[in-house]
Amino acid sequence: MGKLERKVALITGGNTGIGRAIALVFHREGAAIAVGYVAKKEAADSLVQEVASGGGQALAARCDVTREADVRRLVAAAERRFGRVDILVNNAGILKVTPFLELDRKTWDAHLAVHLTGAFLFCRAVLPGMVRRGRGKIINMSSQLALVGRHDFVHYTAAKAGLMGFTRALAREFGPKGIHVNAIAPGLIDTGFDPMPASRKREFAKGLPARRIGRPEDVAATAVFLASEDSDFYLGQTLGPNGGEVMP
Repeated sequence: MGKLERKVALITGGNTGIGRAIALVFHREGAAIAVGYVAKKEAADSLVQEVASGGGQALAARCDVTREADVRRLVAAAERRFGRVDILVNNAGILKVTPFLELDRKTWDAHLAVHLTGAFLFCRAVLPGMVRRGRGKIINMSSQLALVGRHDFVHYTAAKAGLMGFTRALAREFGPKGIHVNAIAPGLIDTGFDPMPASRKREFAKGLPARRIGRPEDVAATAVFLASEDSDFYLGQTLGPNGGEVMP
């Protein structure tokens, strides 16, 4: 029996990269999967087909996490199909590398909206059901940059740091009601979508104690732990699969 047998997981940005890896490993651990995406519909459809071919259940729907109507529509679809949402992974994100003095208000607002407001909207949509059932797991995808900062990433770092504070406050409010809220702060992960050239990645890896950069599966393994009963004594924590770059 898998660690997530008979659970229902909703993963935003779940059709590619880290989100896809989380969706697939959750499926292998026995969960039914609901995935939200804004682009790459073909990737979302192939994910659903892969889960179905493995004997699992999945649905995918377009969802702009900054639009409350989209959020409520995806949550309702998951509840209609699977009965409830036991696990929420707020993984959807954007990144536009921009020096601070070139950072316009539109880019700043977009990063806060996707990373932080999106998590707020999804938590607000799923928490009433979790509270009624007296249990639930929420995982917010932050970043190690929230701990160390980086030039040209001020907007991204601010949004991800906000997620850490959001996670701690939500855990204190809903922990007594049986809801476990935690975060993951990955280091550099080779998703195939990041802007860093391969040569720089190789140089970067040489400076890590692990001597390699991360893979989406490294983050997915952390997500399984936080979504399962193994993490029932973890509340408001941020776990960092980062190869040893940051040791808080």
